[in-house]
Amino acid sequence: MRFHLLLAKVEPKAIPVPSKCGYADCTSKQVRLHQPVNKALRDTVHEQVEVHRSRCLKCRRTFRVYPPGVTHAQSSERVKGLAVMLYLLGLSYGAVSLALESLGVPLSKTRVYETVQAAAARVPGLKREEVFGGMKTKAMGGDLTSVKCAGQWLHLGLSVDSLSGLT
Repeated sequence: MRFHLLLAKVEPKAIPVPSKCGYADCTSKQVRLHQPVNKALRDTVHEQVEVHRSRCLKCRRTFRVYPPGVTHAQSSERVKGLAVMLYLLGLSYGAVSLALESLGVPLSKTRVYETVQAAAARVPGLKREEVFGGMKTKAMGGDLTSVKCAGQWLHLGLSVDSLSGLT
């Protein structure tokens, strides 16, 4: 089986120019840049991105405009997609958290769970059993853990062949 992984790209320089007010109850199409703001971001590449605050000239309210791959959330769409993919490949929520932490993106088990549940609500049939339905392989298990050695945390990846017991 071959996977073709498509993760969202984070493009900090490609901030779209808004064509209307960001509020649903306002119909104005006259907006202007109010202020650029730096936003901290959990991502594998970017630690922060610039977002634009725009002001509606009719209702005088401000709203944020984010670059592609970035939302109001602390984590980028790329990291969320990676978390869901790792979970669907069989890692536990804790193992996904450790794997992302080893990539430099700390994400708690709870946040991984919430991300997976949000993705499952948007995509019908997004369950491990349905994604890999009908596939049969030899019994193989894997998980990640952390151990403290000489005062430093080390991340260990373990894989086990359940048929032979080889670790």
